[in-house]
Amino acid sequence: MNNQIFYFFYNLSHIPFIANLSVFLSYPFTYLILFLLIIWAMFFSKRKMFNFSLLFTSALFSWIMAEVLKNILRINRPFITEGIVPLVKETDFSFPSGHMAVFTAIAISMFFIDRRAGLVFFIIAILIGLSRIVIGVHYPVDLVGGFVVGLLISLITIEIFKKV
Repeated sequence: MNNQIFYFFYNLSHIPFIANLSVFLSYPFTYLILFLLIIWAMFFSKRKMFNFSLLFTSALFSWIMAEVLKNILRINRPFITEGIVPLVKETDFSFPSGHMAVFTAIAISMFFIDRRAGLVFFIIAILIGLSRIVIGVHYPVDLVGGFVVGLLISLITIEIFKKV
């Protein structure tokens, strides 16, 4: 099932528009969203320091946890195990997806701050995650793992921040 879903999305990379959109979503878009989120949290949100700290902490620790798990589990990326040509090469391991962990953590934290914004960020997280499959660097299970990491870390972070 994991491979079937992977190939469904990866085969979309043969369509130039989807390939270009997926590369954009995986890289420039993620940096743009993070930059805009920092600007919003620091200058435009009602509780500037609280919101910035919550978002930064949950995203940072989700990324760290994803990296730790990648280096413990050492699961190869699809372009290595499947022998496919990815649109972009990654040099580390596959499971869990760091992109998905970070953007899930942001979505959950934003949902705590503002429900509508949280839903928008959840859609963004899904689009970024699917783009990672299309470009050939993640399996669907990697996204699920990243989602779980981001969810757990953000919920723990929110509970800690509620007490502050």
